[in-house]
Amino acid sequence: MLDVAGICVAAVRAVYWLVMLVCNFLGYSPLWAQIAMKNRKMENVKIRIPAHLAVCFTESRLIDLTEVIQIMDSCVAAGIRQLSLYDPFGELVSQIGQIEQACRLFTRADLFCDGKRLHSSGLTNLQVTVLSRKMGKSALVEACKMLCREEDEITVDRVSKTLEDKFHLSDPDFLLQVGNVPTLCGYPPWNLRITEFLQTPRLPCSRRALDCCVEAFSQRDIRVGK
Repeated sequence: MLDVAGICVAAVRAVYWLVMLVCNFLGYSPLWAQIAMKNRKMENVKIRIPAHLAVCFTESRLIDLTEVIQIMDSCVAAGIRQLSLYDPFGELVSQIGQIEQACRLFTRADLFCDGKRLHSSGLTNLQVTVLSRKMGKSALVEACKMLCREEDEITVDRVSKTLEDKFHLSDPDFLLQVGNVPTLCGYPPWNLRITEFLQTPRLPCSRRALDCCVEAFSQRDIRVGK
């Protein structure tokens, strides 16, 4: 009488070794080997959490309020202290009331919109800044005009301080370009001098997806010149 179970086990083993043989011949690593190699590689990489994460939406169809609120929670869990959301299409500004409600009820976050403080929490975990297109070059021009009215010399530090004090614009450590269009859509240019970029097809709103982006940031060789 045939041993059906034994035949099935032998067939599975034969298929497994055949797949392994083909993978080795073609130069591909099996999945378990890829995972092991990735874990070994990450053991040698010191995870750096960006203090300031910026998100630049390059396509309006990818702006989803639920995902935006979810990434706010993921930032709190990951230890990111500041989140800037640049929306050149005006979708987030039109829904700023719902974002403010989420900041009050769930994330305990301070909320700014185009330089104006909308909500402040005493025990804040995150600082969220929603930016529209007018916070791009227009804000830089306005800041320079303000400095021109003063007698002191215009310097890089003074421009940066004016942008931060007047418009609440600071330099992000890491910027995610969300979408397939390779553009910054007019993101405030002055604040991108030392920023690392990563393009992603969708907003990495879950903790796992955000951790993958943080790992990519950690592997960057960041050298800030004097």
